[in-house]
Amino acid sequence: MQDFPDKLKEEIKKSLPGTEVQWQMASSDRMVRNFPRTAGPDAAIAAVLIILFPHRGAVHTVFMQRPDYPGVHGGQISFPGGKMESSDRDITETALREAEEETGADRKSINVIGTLTPLFIPVSNILVTPVVGWTEARPDFVHREEEVVFLFDAELNRFLDRSNIREKPFNIRGEMINVRYFDYDGHVIWGATAMMLHELLAIISRAGLV
Repeated sequence: MQDFPDKLKEEIKKSLPGTEVQWQMASSDRMVRNFPRTAGPDAAIAAVLIILFPHRGAVHTVFMQRPDYPGVHGGQISFPGGKMESSDRDITETALREAEEETGADRKSINVIGTLTPLFIPVSNILVTPVVGWTEARPDFVHREEEVVFLFDAELNRFLDRSNIREKPFNIRGEMINVRYFDYDGHVIWGATAMMLHELLAIISRAGLV
């Protein structure tokens, strides 16, 4: 596990699976057929941080549940992250800043491994770049209560078990949509978060890292 971050960094540099792999976890055939995959000039710019760390003999990451607010992403399980601010030097700083604010993870302890394929989210008109970071020990997570309901650790190799990918109809904004999602101990990880995670898992599998 000691060489995991270096090997993952090299694998990300080789090539990225891209939007085709991300969209394999998109919800509903209607979305796959009709939703645009390219951001327009008016799209907001954002980033998430996929924090990886060794814990109990395996590689883990952390997810958070957002408060149940009226917006399109209210109540969802997600990676920490948010919109880019004018003071951010680049998208990496956005990811590190937002993750520190939301989870309490010290940005200085996180080494950036690389970035995955930016994902356009049409319903919120946001282009999100997933940033992958590694820290040598599990951070002392303290979530920001006004932005995060709770945090939970997840073991990466459990997502490679295809039986944890499921589908069922959900009422999304008044419409019944067949949602494809990862089930992690009852946590439903779907939408953009599942799509970004799916690309990371494809890279990890390709390299035989988990």
